[in-house]
Amino acid sequence: MQWINYKKSVSLIFLTLFIGIAVSFWQVNRMLYVSMLPENASPTIITIDRSTTAYQLAYSLQNKQLIPSARALLWVIRYKDLAHRLKAGVYQIAPGDTPMSLLEKIVNGAVIVQYFAIIEGSTQKKVDEDLRKANYLFYQPEAWSIVQGKYSNAEGLLLADTYQYQGGSGSEKLLLQAHNSLIAYLNNCWNSRDDNLPYKTPYELLIAASIIEKEASIPAERKLISGVMINRLRKKMPLQMDPTVIYGLGNDYQKKLTHNDLLIPSPYNSYLNRGLPPTPIAMVGKESIDAAAHPQLSNYLYYVAKGDGSHQFSETYEQQKQAINQFRRKDH
Repeated sequence: MQWINYKKSVSLIFLTLFIGIAVSFWQVNRMLYVSMLPENASPTIITIDRSTTAYQLAYSLQNKQLIPSARALLWVIRYKDLAHRLKAGVYQIAPGDTPMSLLEKIVNGAVIVQYFAIIEGSTQKKVDEDLRKANYLFYQPEAWSIVQGKYSNAEGLLLADTYQYQGGSGSEKLLLQAHNSLIAYLNNCWNSRDDNLPYKTPYELLIAASIIEKEASIPAERKLISGVMINRLRKKMPLQMDPTVIYGLGNDYQKKLTHNDLLIPSPYNSYLNRGLPPTPIAMVGKESIDAAAHPQLSNYLYYVAKGDGSHQFSETYEQQKQAINQFRRKDH
């Protein structure tokens, strides 16, 4: 009789233990597949560093009230041997995402994708400022020296375009992508350039393209402005283009170019110096490189802004003076 009671007690203990394990498993399983956020909640961003451990991840999620139990998530991570497969990066948790789907994202490195725009005509200084402020991008100032290479600075050495980057990645990868895109497109245009251009190297073509980028507000005028530059360079006339002077003034530029500004010595002052400035003056897009490589031929040597973004082109200095007087009167 005692043996029977003992067997019943043991059976009851095992049954209770089994039920407890089953309930615990059910609770863990239920937690893994329940949305971490309410349906109408805004997405949440989490960042996993290279040094983040599974323990830190689990308790971080619990502290943010995204999961009810860090221990339960840790049990799953260890059971599935995921601790060493967690990838660093920035991840988004949206309504409908469960702890299990988040783990899959982290294991697969499905970080959020961000976009970074390099605007045509922007300077290296502006791009650098934007990099420092970019969302979820690790800023690496030393990357500029890689882009710069043998040149005196990295101005113009990035192709103006919009680039994707993974949240949590470094700026070096983004800069090299923009630089390699520039070099590839520049070399392609250099190899297919028109005959008898006055540029000796692809870099000189890039310098010309950067001036065109700053001078042309209307895309249709890019090649015409390029042709004017060609004509002036061939005649060994100073280019006399304001954006080069403005670039040389740097922080001293006060948003309106004066006659005195044109007299300030600078390697970039194309009123005082003949030929091209020593470096590009801005980042350029494909269209300006195309325009530099394939100018529109004409007899124009001058142009003046009309005030609406377009220009009046002239063949002679007398025509230029008349155009200046005409459009200055309009401005006043």
